Amino acid sequence: MKQNYSTFAKRLKYIIGDDSLLSFSKKCRLSESAIRKYIREESEPTLQNLLTMADVGKVSVAWLATGSDPFLSNANLLPKDTKNIVITLPEIEFNRLLEFYNENVLLSPPKEKIITEWVISRDWLSRSGLVNDNLAIVQIPYNNMANTIKSGDVAIISLGKNELTRVLTGIYIILLNDKLLIKRIQYDPIEDGYHLINDNATFANHLIKKNSSTQFQVVAKIEHVLTNVSD
Repeated sequence: MKQNYSTFAKRLKYIIGDDSLLSFSKKCRLSESAIRKYIREESEPTLQNLLTMADVGKVSVAWLATGSDPFLSNANLLPKDTKNIVITLPEIEFNRLLEFYNENVLLSPPKEKIITEWVISRDWLSRSGLVNDNLAIVQIPYNNMANTIKSGDVAIISLGKNELTRVLTGIYIILLNDKLLIKRIQYDPIEDGYHLINDNATFANHLIKKNSSTQFQVVAKIEHVLTNVSD
C-alpha cells in the first residue's frame, strides 16, 4: 500500500525512519519532547528547526514543510513502495558532460562516475514534459546567463546527440573551441545562422553562420532550473 506523506507529522516520521526519537533529536540538537510534539501535531517547528531536521533527514526543506517539492532526496532513503512513483536521475560533474555524451552511458552510469542520485516525482516530470531517457542533473558553474540561470543553480538537462538543425531556440550546453559553454541559442533564418546569447548583459553575444569556419556542437539542453533564492 502506498505511503501517505500528506501531513508534516507523517513526513517527519518518514525521515526519522528506523532511528529512535532520542537518537534523531540528538542529531538535530533538539529535545526529544519537541520532536514528539511535532509527531503528535501538538506544535509546529520554527524555521530554524525545520531547516535542521531537513538537513539531518537529507530531504529538501520544501518537501518536509509542504510535501509538494518534486525533488525529494537521495534514492537510498526512499521506502521500496514509493520507487514506482519516482525516477532517479544521476548528478554528474559539469566538466564530465562530454564523457557521458561521447560514451552514451547515461542510461546506466557507473556509480563511480556520478556525484549522487536525485529522486524526482515521475508525475511531475511527465507534467513538465520531461520524458527523455537521457535526463541528468548538473550544477551550473558559470554566471553568463544570470539572472535566468546563476552560478551554483542546479539544472535538469537532456543529454544526447541533438542535431543542430533541430535547434531553433532554448538554452543549451555547447562545445565551442574545445570549451563547454552555456548559451541561449536562437536560429536566424535571415542570416542562416545561430545567435549565441548571454542573458547577462556584461557578456558579448555572437552570430555563427552555418557556412562559418567556426562551428559549435550541441551537447545538452537545459530543461529545468532550480533557482537559488537571493538574499
